[in-house]
Amino acid sequence: MSEYPEVELVAPTDIVKGDVIEDPARRRWLTVHEIKMLTDAVDGAYSFYGSGPDDRVTYEGSELVRRRR
Repeated sequence: MSEYPEVELVAPTDIVKGDVIEDPARRRWLTVHEIKMLTDAVDGAYSFYGSGPDDRVTYEGSELVRRRR
């Protein structure tokens, strides 16, 4: 559970197109337009893409993602 009621922590598998998720490396929020699973990672990894050429964030399958409600 997050300290902010408008943000929740979820598994990468719970993210769908249109969700707004945190990009912690760039300290911003990203609207998901495309999702790809990377099967060569140990726990699986998920890359989420936004609308721009640099709009990408990747999470390991075991990490939690901050998603705006």
